[in-house]
Amino acid sequence: RALGAIADFCEAIAVDQIRLLQCDVAVTSDETLSPSELAQYQVSGFGGSDLTPAMELLAADPQVRAVAIITDGDIQFPASPMPYAVLWVLPPTHSAGFAPGYGRIVVMDGAA
Repeated sequence: RALGAIADFCEAIAVDQIRLLQCDVAVTSDETLSPSELAQYQVSGFGGSDLTPAMELLAADPQVRAVAIITDGDIQFPASPMPYAVLWVLPPTHSAGFAPGYGRIVVMDGAA
């Protein structure tokens, strides 16, 4: 559902490519997709992740200005802010202790 919403938003503002990284304790996937491909994408992997490698990889790319991170909040991440804007997207059943010191947090509603 979250990927579909991001795809719709990207189509509305004429973003034609989306970089999608997946990470557990290392980057497991780094792909460029169109919004329509993103809407149909299947996420793989789950559970106890360290997003530091993915976030640092993106920090090394001067074209990255903003990142949306979809997570349950049961993760590790860099303590210092990244050189890009971060939007943390959490499901309704996210980890209650998730409180990064940077970025903006949005919680998806439970509606289908």
